[in-house]
Amino acid sequence: MSSTPVTMAAEAPSTPVVVRTERARVLGASLAIFVFTFLVYYLTGPVNTPYDFQLSQANNIIHGHLDMTEEYTRNLIILERVLYDGEGFCLPLNDPRGPEIGALIPNARISADCKHYMQHSLGPAFLLIPLVLVFGMTVSQTLVSALVGAAGAVVVFAITRHFSSQLRTQIALTVLAVFGTQIWFSAADGSVWHFALATAVFFVFSGIYFTLVRRNPLLAGAMFGAAFMCRPSTILGGMFAIVAFSDMWLPPATEAGRSILRRINLRPLVALAVGVAPFILLNSLVNYLRFGSPFESGYNYGEQVYQNNLAWVYVHGLFSPQYWSRHVAIVFEQMPIFSQSPPYIWPSWAGQAMWAVSPALLLGLFVHLRKWVWPARLAAFAIALSGAVLLIGAASAQLGMNRWTPASVPLGLHLWPFWIVIGLAIVLSIANRDRLVVACWAAIVPIVLFNWMFAATGWAQFGYRYGLDFVPFLFLLAVIMVTRGTRLTRYQMVLIGASVLINLWGLLWILKFALWPGGALNGWTWVSY
Repeated sequence: MSSTPVTMAAEAPSTPVVVRTERARVLGASLAIFVFTFLVYYLTGPVNTPYDFQLSQANNIIHGHLDMTEEYTRNLIILERVLYDGEGFCLPLNDPRGPEIGALIPNARISADCKHYMQHSLGPAFLLIPLVLVFGMTVSQTLVSALVGAAGAVVVFAITRHFSSQLRTQIALTVLAVFGTQIWFSAADGSVWHFALATAVFFVFSGIYFTLVRRNPLLAGAMFGAAFMCRPSTILGGMFAIVAFSDMWLPPATEAGRSILRRINLRPLVALAVGVAPFILLNSLVNYLRFGSPFESGYNYGEQVYQNNLAWVYVHGLFSPQYWSRHVAIVFEQMPIFSQSPPYIWPSWAGQAMWAVSPALLLGLFVHLRKWVWPARLAAFAIALSGAVLLIGAASAQLGMNRWTPASVPLGLHLWPFWIVIGLAIVLSIANRDRLVVACWAAIVPIVLFNWMFAATGWAQFGYRYGLDFVPFLFLLAVIMVTRGTRLTRYQMVLIGASVLINLWGLLWILKFALWPGGALNGWTWVSY
């Protein structure tokens, strides 16, 4: 009897000690991931960029301008311009770019009140305002981009811990997201286009975190709203939160015959809406103050839309389903450039198929298909065969062995494995009532269909940069696939390793060797169309 209290007294403190130890371990691992990711991103990037227009936009806002004035803007002459004077598109009087720009635009209206605006969303610029207030224009946008990317790595690590208790699996999956996808390139690059993507990705991952880990609809809505301020199409990622929170706003029936309407709990949906609303309102206000309409983002006044030399890009206007084929050609078919001269293979500025940038993301297509061993193996073989046809066909054609092109394949048969497996993945997730997987596809599909309607496909890029709007959800599918198995398998590690090596290759070739001081390293071509 006397020994019992002693044992209990000795064991009582053990639980708090274990909790504190676990918290310390997680904090230490998170800090290490942040520091390592930041250093890799920053040191593998260009260190500085002439396209730091979110920084200039923040500087203009501080000085009371929503437009981009010459006084407060760095490198105004290379700005991707939106031009507006209160009436419509215009060209500025005494255009700093000279009369040759006006010659590209038929019947251009010259206006003394014509102002320059940044074509991209202002969310990242708002993030920079505190830094510009303190440090002015000495702030490095590439450094901030690397910091944002590193912060995103910590969020990703927290998400992986929600799915797996094995540190090896947590680290491997974090490495996949941070170094095995185009997130690495965009966070390291830091230019106007990629900084917007890096910040949007951070907020989308944060939205996923507050949907799955912390389960807070208000904060999840706020994160998707913040992502919208950086990349408008990411607002469709809110569909993920709506579906994933359905267990809260549409709980299972506790009474027989109770209608769906009576089961609906509006509180989580209202919380989501309240979280998103301030960002929608702020974005609408900014649009109204700049262009006189809460619904005008400025793209309709973009200079490129009116230039004769780019008329072929916008033949169906800014948005049209007829542009889908352009994006399919990049997302699935675009290959690197092959040559008989060193370095023999280099990235194409036009882009590169997503599966050929991050092959490990294909794991997400097999969440449910893996239950049937031979159908899953057949599907994997079909996708591998399709990829081999595209890769070998492109290499042989570019090396002068034949004139093969994807368009020469009848009925687009080379892409059928992708379409069939993607379709099966969606159908099986619905048939299995897998709420989380359905939530991922509920975000991916509308973002894809919306982005594919845009006339441009990303211009100069590594991979398919618009894909970063939905890569967090593809990554989450891969996480689900891996963690529902008994362990991280060898072939999964091989795919993750391949993804990291491919992204390292693209980043080094474009951001390091092509920008070598004094010219491209060895005078070789490191990136081209």
